[in-house]
Amino acid sequence: MTFPHVIWTLRRTGGTTLATLLADLSDYPGVQHEPFNAERIFGEVTRNWTATRDTGLLRADMQRVLARKPVIKHCVELVPEPVNDALLTVSASLGYVQIVLDRRADVDRILSLELARHTGAWGKAEARRVHEAVQSGERSLPPIDIAAAATHLRACDQRRRNMHARFADHGIAPFVVHFEDIYADPVRGRDTVAALTAFIGIDRSAVDDYDARVEEALLTKGQKSARLLDRVPNIDEARAALEEVRRPSA
Repeated sequence: MTFPHVIWTLRRTGGTTLATLLADLSDYPGVQHEPFNAERIFGEVTRNWTATRDTGLLRADMQRVLARKPVIKHCVELVPEPVNDALLTVSASLGYVQIVLDRRADVDRILSLELARHTGAWGKAEARRVHEAVQSGERSLPPIDIAAAATHLRACDQRRRNMHARFADHGIAPFVVHFEDIYADPVRGRDTVAALTAFIGIDRSAVDDYDARVEEALLTKGQKSARLLDRVPNIDEARAALEEVRRPSA
């Protein structure tokens, strides 16, 4: 028996690659990533909530768009918290399983996000073009806005805490996986993906090209944004400032 799933994540965690792979293997329909962003396919749900603050309408809208049980990749920092609440409540009631994808190197995640904002390099093709332009001297990279990056890091950390509190309130134990578990080492990555597919209920032996699909996702889909970060003029200062934000208070 397979289950529909929601991947709860933050931007720049490798979520698009993982979500695409799992959606391709799932028995349930795929849908545009981050579908509840205001401008995307289920954005009406978020827009209606923003306009009305009507909890009943939000629940009904969520029930409607999840009726076919599409698999979802969802970034928790991009929508109002009541939308996150409704997504968990309704998806759980429909038999979804919950996956959390995070990144241990949160400073690297924020730096990658800031770089993408400045350059427009959100995907692999765009990142390659920017990297080639920087290497050739045709383009230079701007400094990181350290204050904005620090503010966003704190906001994401709060959303992360809220997400885990929400799971606890519902008595749900999600499958928690980290970027590093998937992409740092191909062997560990394959084992992690195998555990995820088992959690979802996917029979890997029934997928003729399962190994090839996983190999392609783990080895060829990344954006390699770290190569660009090395060219940011204030990268060391930005990294040090963000690490200070992350350091626990004494």
